[in-house]
Amino acid sequence: MTGGKKAAIASGIVLAPLSFVLGLVVLFVAAVAGGAAEHEQELEGNGAIGQGAAPSQVAGVHAVMLAAYTRAAQSVTSLRPKCTGMRWSVIAGIGAVESNHAAGRTIAPDGTITPRIIGARLDGSGAGGNTTAFPDTDGGRWDGDTACDRAVGPTQFLPSTWKGPSGSDGNNDGVKDPHNAYDAALGTAVYLCGTGTSDLRNPAQLRKALLRYNNAGWYADKVTAHIRRYDQLTPTAPGGTTGVAGRVGAVVQKALAQRGVPYVWGGGDTTGPTNGGFDCSGLMVYAFYQGVGITLPRTSQTQRSVGTKVSRSDLQPGDLIVINNDGNWGHVGLAVGAGQMVHAPRPGKSVEITALAGYWEKYDWDIRRIT
Repeated sequence: MTGGKKAAIASGIVLAPLSFVLGLVVLFVAAVAGGAAEHEQELEGNGAIGQGAAPSQVAGVHAVMLAAYTRAAQSVTSLRPKCTGMRWSVIAGIGAVESNHAAGRTIAPDGTITPRIIGARLDGSGAGGNTTAFPDTDGGRWDGDTACDRAVGPTQFLPSTWKGPSGSDGNNDGVKDPHNAYDAALGTAVYLCGTGTSDLRNPAQLRKALLRYNNAGWYADKVTAHIRRYDQLTPTAPGGTTGVAGRVGAVVQKALAQRGVPYVWGGGDTTGPTNGGFDCSGLMVYAFYQGVGITLPRTSQTQRSVGTKVSRSDLQPGDLIVINNDGNWGHVGLAVGAGQMVHAPRPGKSVEITALAGYWEKYDWDIRRIT
């Protein structure tokens, strides 16, 4: 971090038996459908592949950092609604220049980075190119220095900026920590967006945002080069590589190959779509049987009984995510990496990849590891 750097971010007797039988039929059909409880209020475009979407893997970028960049790009739209064009590559461009994506550090599934990344003391001595003194503003909380501030975290925030509106809780643990990958990435997205109207697909507006982050032409050029390189990468394509190998990769591939197939209530079995499509649990039945020969129970509720339960922080590609979005554990998707899942959302939509950040993460999950 240089002295010219701006603050970083960051439901009759004759009729009764008949009605009883019909009731049983309805209950049976509801159970078979499994995905009937797909949430009708899912926000359009909340996390479908598009803005903010990333590949399953990016060379040189730790999986947690990639997930953090992706989640931040999806989440910032609710925090900065006047900002458009934010995408994982922009945040990753900052991360590449500031810390090489926290290279050499241990990055826990919840985003905690150890040891902490702390920049040079900003005392105006010229070390690290700094010629302006930045007196301490955090009492050493984030940078361990009670005399002067130091840039902190994978995207190198000044403590004074982190204390402002850019400080963010990207992993929803109730703490805003610049040393956490998810928090830092979201803070960076918030800072780059600013509070006004902006479109980061516009090269001039993007450059303006980068210069606000660090007011140096060479810095904007360097970050832009990384962004362009990342923008050339594409999200996982149907039938394409997922970056996940072995049995898990086989299941993920089978599910991804169904993208674009319509949602059909009660649709899907071990052989493929039925009645023209899949519901959420039907897609899982198909993917696991075709991928590795495992026959799953048919409903999302019963799929909670298979495999081994794992924590949200230990989520890995190939894990089933049963979501309690309706009070009855009525939705299920398949983790594919980079903070995303493939699922059959609801009537009117098709099998798609969506970000887990935002809409889905606010519900309880039961994550099951089967392969």
